[in-house]
Amino acid sequence: MFLRFVDSVPKRRGPDRNEDATDGHAYRGLYAVSDGASESYAPALWARLVTQRFLANQRIDAVWLRAACGLFASHFDRESMSWSAQAAYDRGSFATLLGLRFTGAGRRAEVLAIGDSLAVLADGEAVIDSFPYAEADEFRQNPLLISTLMERNADVQNQLLSGSAHRCWDLSSLPKPRILCMTDALGAWLLEDRRERLPILLSLRTKLQFRSLVDAERAAGRLRRDDTTLLVFQ
Repeated sequence: MFLRFVDSVPKRRGPDRNEDATDGHAYRGLYAVSDGASESYAPALWARLVTQRFLANQRIDAVWLRAACGLFASHFDRESMSWSAQAAYDRGSFATLLGLRFTGAGRRAEVLAIGDSLAVLADGEAVIDSFPYAEADEFRQNPLLISTLMERNADVQNQLLSGSAHRCWDLSSLPKPRILCMTDALGAWLLEDRRERLPILLSLRTKLQFRSLVDAERAAGRLRRDDTTLLVFQ
């Protein structure tokens, strides 16, 4: 499968306002999406580091998490910060991770999901499966996020060890397989009316079309105002 479309619309217009991050290696069939939590410290940086770490190493364990935390810390000099900045830094930063890897000459998709960024498997214009959530209401819960504070990652490690953070899709039996990856606001929007809204996302050809859709749905109150990222593979 090939990446046919990718774009991200920040919740507020302007440079460096987007706290979502995407990265990928097409020749390796490897992609990552991360959504930095706005209320945390330097979430855009943390999201970028999480995606970069995943592309470098897809085996996420305590060693991976500790290295990622150390990389984040290396960007800052805590002692030179104001007391308020130190307090924010000490509370940590948090982000989702949605990893996608194509194997078997593109006939198999391996999905890793920590948090509420969403992967959707479609056949033509019909949703076959979605992960980690299946219903829009699930986005109302507090998601599990990867933290820059190692002591806050115990539940992430447990989820990884249990296997519940992974999903594998066999694409070989589907006539028109498509995979969409997106951050939470768009994921909730899609799952609220997947039959009507999936064809809209699949019809997008330009970034202008995507940004016009996001602006219109936000204005109508159907799409939560948040950084909004979409990748489409087919």
